[in-house]
Amino acid sequence: MCTAIKDAHLFGRTLDLAESYGEQIVISPRRYPFCYTHEGQDADHYAMIGTAHVSDKIPLYYDAMNEKGLCISALRFYPLACYHAKQEGKHAVASFELIPWLLCNCADTEEAKRLLEDTVITPDSFSASLPFAPLHWMVADGRGAFVIESTVDGMKIYDNSIGVLTNAPAFPEQIHTISADILLARRTAYTDTVTIPGTLSSCARFQRVLDAKSKTEPTVDSDGAISRFFHILGTVNQPNGVWRTEEMRPMRTVYTSCMDTARQIYFFTTYTCRQIRGVRLKNAHLDMDSLTAFQMAREEQFHYCN
Repeated sequence: MCTAIKDAHLFGRTLDLAESYGEQIVISPRRYPFCYTHEGQDADHYAMIGTAHVSDKIPLYYDAMNEKGLCISALRFYPLACYHAKQEGKHAVASFELIPWLLCNCADTEEAKRLLEDTVITPDSFSASLPFAPLHWMVADGRGAFVIESTVDGMKIYDNSIGVLTNAPAFPEQIHTISADILLARRTAYTDTVTIPGTLSSCARFQRVLDAKSKTEPTVDSDGAISRFFHILGTVNQPNGVWRTEEMRPMRTVYTSCMDTARQIYFFTTYTCRQIRGVRLKNAHLDMDSLTAFQMAREEQFHYCN
């Protein structure tokens, strides 16, 4: 259960899970060697920053931004995701490798689309304990966004001018769920007759965050824009236990991210620490060959006024 949005030069998401997997803010510098399942090693590429689970010194990115301002977020796409076998004459990239594959090699969304034309997403697992996950992806830069979905019909690329993506159904069906009231409300003043679905289902979150994004007052101040972004995603944050897994395990918004492509800063909050924190990609040593990781704050911070 996740929601991703693009708002001008900002891009980010919520990650909704039943548990944390030790996520960290991870910088992969230009000389860090990515070893792909089928494509060999790449140790000369764009640097990137994002949230990842690190296993065997390999960052498994949930979302990330490279030094050129290209951003990607992976969202659960069960049960519609379907990956395919290698094809002659095409790059073969496992689903867990797609984020670094695009961010290592592409400076913007147009380059990413061209690379995807010659790429197949394969069902290879990272390990026996970490099988492939059913995912679709939202890719964005300062100018535009698109969605990647690999289904039984092959890979599909959809331009995403509204800058919103949640989980299943497929992106075209998410667009069709936008009611006439919501579309009208985006063009006119808010009225009492407009209602936003009240559940935390994928389609309800899609409509709610789209409505919030279209109506929240804009600001030209950089810090104000970051605050505005977190407030928009706050409309779909999940309190612990309101939504549950099939096994009845309580879910929550583990973290919320906001990537500032103009200033190269990765901002984030966590469920248990809502203070906005940032990691600057430009302040890192980008020509190294080893990862740099920053722990996410896990304790709520209180400020007493008396």
